[in-house]
Amino acid sequence: MFDKNKFIIFGRNIRLIDLFFFLIVIIGFQICYGLKIIYPTNINWVMSVHHDWGQHYLGWAFYRNEAWTFPLGTITSFNYPIGTNIGFMDSIPLLALILKPFSTVLPQDFQYLGFWLFTCTFFLAYYTRKILELYKISNWIIALSILILIANPVFLFRAIHPALSSHFLILGSIYNYIRPSFSISKKINKDQVFLFVIASTINPYLSVMVFSFNIIVPIKHYLIEKTISFKQCVFYPTLSLVLFGLSWVLIGIIEFKNGTNVASSEPFSVYSLNVNSFFDSYGYYSRLLPDLGKVDPRQYEGFAYLGLGIILLSVLSLIYSVFLFSKKRISLLTIKKWGLLLILCIVLCLFALTNVISLNDKIITTLPLPKIIEKLGFIFRASGRFVWPLYYLIFICSIIIFNKIKINSYLKHFIFLFITILQLYDTQELFLRWKLPEGVYKTPLKDKNWINVMEHFDNIIIYPPFDYNYNINYTNDYQDLSYLALKAKKPISNGYVARANIKKGQEFASNLLIELKSGIINSKRLYITTKKHFNSFDVLLNKEIVDIHLMDNFIFIYKKNVKLKSSDFKENYSTKIFLDSVKTHFKNLKLNELEPVEYSLNATKPIKYFFDTFNFHDNIVKIRGWAVLEESNNNQNETIFLLLQKNNLKFEIRLNSEERLDITTYFKKENLNNAGFNSVIFTKNLNKGTYSVGLVIKKTNGECIHIDSGRKIIIN
Repeated sequence: MFDKNKFIIFGRNIRLIDLFFFLIVIIGFQICYGLKIIYPTNINWVMSVHHDWGQHYLGWAFYRNEAWTFPLGTITSFNYPIGTNIGFMDSIPLLALILKPFSTVLPQDFQYLGFWLFTCTFFLAYYTRKILELYKISNWIIALSILILIANPVFLFRAIHPALSSHFLILGSIYNYIRPSFSISKKINKDQVFLFVIASTINPYLSVMVFSFNIIVPIKHYLIEKTISFKQCVFYPTLSLVLFGLSWVLIGIIEFKNGTNVASSEPFSVYSLNVNSFFDSYGYYSRLLPDLGKVDPRQYEGFAYLGLGIILLSVLSLIYSVFLFSKKRISLLTIKKWGLLLILCIVLCLFALTNVISLNDKIITTLPLPKIIEKLGFIFRASGRFVWPLYYLIFICSIIIFNKIKINSYLKHFIFLFITILQLYDTQELFLRWKLPEGVYKTPLKDKNWINVMEHFDNIIIYPPFDYNYNINYTNDYQDLSYLALKAKKPISNGYVARANIKKGQEFASNLLIELKSGIINSKRLYITTKKHFNSFDVLLNKEIVDIHLMDNFIFIYKKNVKLKSSDFKENYSTKIFLDSVKTHFKNLKLNELEPVEYSLNATKPIKYFFDTFNFHDNIVKIRGWAVLEESNNNQNETIFLLLQKNNLKFEIRLNSEERLDITTYFKKENLNNAGFNSVIFTKNLNKGTYSVGLVIKKTNGECIHIDSGRKIIIN
């Protein structure tokens, strides 16, 4: 019999209401971003924003050209030569791994971030509907609820980070938890294991949140609903962990040898949840509520503004819940079931708060922190994100409880419509903010010229290496240089990665500086730098063994035996005048000219120091290490000098600083990151003789503290 409320599409019965709900998703996505961002060949919107989207696209774009290796997620051509992993690029490893085998047949410009944002929006709507249908809520309230959920402030705020926009995993986990498990407990647990495996191939933070449900779902089935055995209660979380570990090892997020440290150097309290977060709109994400303030700008990680409509709805629902509780109309089973879920969300929320409790722009109190929590905090530094399960629970519970209020259904629908309009009006800045372009992407740089230059070399080092924001032309300008290196099919050193092998990076940067100061340059390497870092190339320029050119405010340097066409960079007259003046300056420069210094040295305050490297050969001192005053708690404004002394003559040379986070950690001080040094010093203009080697630390008040290292050098 024909049912006017059903259609057959691809052999499946589709209800009219299904099409209506899907239409809401389509319209909502079009308003928020525009359906054009789904087109795989449209990378213009991804790269033009010069933010996280560009990083995530570049991760996939470099990865697709990599040879297959183990671990599967290895990337060697980005963050070169240290490399990285697709799991540290927030490029949604799941899709990258699926699409990589087809890379040769995919268009050169191909992105899946738009598709993923749409997928996240669709499944957020899907699980919203599935949850509300469990409670026999009318289709009209479900439709409005879908609109509220796909336009909720946290979801839209996180759109700049597509992997972290996978909030449907949280809502799907809530759905699996609240589903009655009678006769389908195995299916529910398998569904939850599947969600967790998906989460583990998308983002570590969401993996932890989802795994917490993989613990409480079987606990609920075992203790409350008694539908599984104790062995099954243990089996499902264990299976989840095994699959999780296996996926991370295969991708390469976990490595057992020379792996990247997944811990951060920053305490997780700086990215914490502010107590005001549910009501703080930051001033520009609400038309009606003001900015309440934060103790640190990085507390944006704990953004959890509910929106005025949901704030009103949650207040109404809370009042009605208190009424039901006072009248004993809530069953013990309901209290147990929802109580366990609430406890989990509160525990995660407490981790989001951290031990430094803040309200507005004031710190209320700082609590002692257990070591295990401290270690977790250093791994999951963006702790404020762990408020999301509680955030979505507030949305879902408010809608479910409001629906239970005993009033006329027309009045109930009218009130909910008013709440929806109020919510969308209040938070409209979030879903109307994007005006995203489409089509072919062209950088603000001279694309063709840069690609022509890059093609002459095997690899590209942006100096200093592993930085990602020079701010010469605009914020995150590294993305465009990386994009051009991608087009030239060359490895490039710079790029933002979520976690990096800091030790290897420091070693490479140190060795690179030693090479440059020793007059060594690889003829197959192109250096791109800025005027600020000219001095690192002073030896090469002094010896006239390199050519330099200026383009788009960047300076590129290479060995003279590489012949480039002048048409590749098209320098104008003013540019040539500038470059000639630079060459003349360094050609005539008397490198590291040492002048005698006369002052009394205070040796009463001890210095702690260590030379990681000290080498003297052919009148060149190569030195790397660290030095701090024992009394110093913060050495950011202190300067370290090498002191060479012969009889009454004293010569001091300022050492190039090198950040040493490990010194701060080791001495347990506020900030001793400025303790490191790494320099190459030429002593050819010193008189012959034996010189003792010491260190001088100059304080901001001009006081100099000296220590003799006991080392000596002989200048011939």
